Amino acid sequence: PVDRQSAEAETERLLCRRPPADATPDYRRLFTEPGIEKWLRPPPMRRFGTGDLERMLARDRAHWQKHGFGPWCLLDRVTGDFVGRGGINWTVVEGVDMVELPWAIHERFQGQGLATEAAVAAIDVARQVGVEELISLALVENKASRRVMEKTGLAYRGEVVHAGLNHALYILELGPSSRAPSGL
Repeated sequence: PVDRQSAEAETERLLCRRPPADATPDYRRLFTEPGIEKWLRPPPMRRFGTGDLERMLARDRAHWQKHGFGPWCLLDRVTGDFVGRGGINWTVVEGVDMVELPWAIHERFQGQGLATEAAVAAIDVARQVGVEELISLALVENKASRRVMEKTGLAYRGEVVHAGLNHALYILELGPSSRAPSGL
């Protein structure tokens, strides 16, 4: 179910929550795993440092303040363990402001369908908050993320350069809504 007031969600296995102020250690553990860096910071990009992750968390929290939705900390419903990051957020793709459906799942939790589960919940939230179109990006060779995009109904639209690298762009049209996002 989606909590309309908070743009948070719960799925069968996940609690999808706004990031708390003390999430930097969780972000650090996630975004410095080799299997995550391989897709989000491949060479020649430099690896994530603590400062990068502190800024990411600050941006995620500010996004929530400004838009009333944003990236989530994904928590195991039973244990409360941090399993990854998901949700929706504004981004810029080739000079155009778009709402993105991103995810990163700890390596030990990959292959269990959690990214798909989080993405489906995020799509529901996007509809609730009035997003008309969602995009998702993955490095062209990231077959696992591209499968998640396809399983959740996003359609391949071609390649774009994002963060200096070639990415596959997928789009999901959610249709017109009565409540459009309130500015960037």
